[in-house]
Amino acid sequence: MRFPRAGQARRDPDPAASMALLNQVLDPPVGPGYSSAAEAREAAGLPRSSGFATPLMFVTALAFGVLLTVSALTLRVPDPVAAETRAQLVTRIEAAEAAGDDLRERVETLRAELLELEQAQTLPQGSAGEGGIAAAGLQVGAAAVQGPGVLITLQDAVPEAAGPGERPRAERVNARDIQLVVNRLWSAGAEAISVNGHRLTSTSAIRYAGEAIIVDFRGLAPPYEIRAIGDPERLAEETSRGMTGAYLSELRSQLGIRSEVGAQEQITIGAAERLTTRVGRVPEQQTSEDTR
Repeated sequence: MRFPRAGQARRDPDPAASMALLNQVLDPPVGPGYSSAAEAREAAGLPRSSGFATPLMFVTALAFGVLLTVSALTLRVPDPVAAETRAQLVTRIEAAEAAGDDLRERVETLRAELLELEQAQTLPQGSAGEGGIAAAGLQVGAAAVQGPGVLITLQDAVPEAAGPGERPRAERVNARDIQLVVNRLWSAGAEAISVNGHRLTSTSAIRYAGEAIIVDFRGLAPPYEIRAIGDPERLAEETSRGMTGAYLSELRSQLGIRSEVGAQEQITIGAAERLTTRVGRVPEQQTSEDTR
């Protein structure tokens, strides 16, 4: 007869007895209740399964598959009415843009003809008054201008590398940058300035709306090209060693905004698209007799 040593556990005569509970939980694929019910049905002479589960499962799966297929086809096939409406809108937009371009060209042609007629009828050829009208047309932006000048190109900084799931971030040119450059060019004696082809006048506005730069209520897209006509030496001095050059250098070094400055022997800037101003007026009050 052997006695266990102090601190030594009594050895179980059946090594598998400790696994009985685990085997009881894991071994039966079906719960004891289902197994007992199946045995009771079999003892009563009935089949172990009721038999309706397989057809019901088949019908359910078939109905689910049909619904899934119909949903996929409905989402995949475009609505003909929506497609037709979209096509009509695209056609109308293209037609409106084409009509706007034609009207813009017509306005430029009529403006040039009107200017020629005014000069021919009011003043003799070559007179001092004719030169005054031409100078006034240049100042207000009513006539196109050609001459030497500079071209300044501003572009957003190169986006920095971003981590997974992050959006790349880059410094962008804003309206204040263009305003400062344009104001310094005016101070340097520029006779005419345009931003991305839009002639600037005394009524022009450069604003920042959301993520877009607006010039005279027209959105601009980078790169931003600023053309200025004037004395080449003064403009070159301003863009290289003046405040404009220093500001562009600061944008490059601190924010990474790219800029290029180049002298141009011949620059053409068209006339301004809108010269008239809208003036607010107090509406006339209608009397009781007028309303009768």
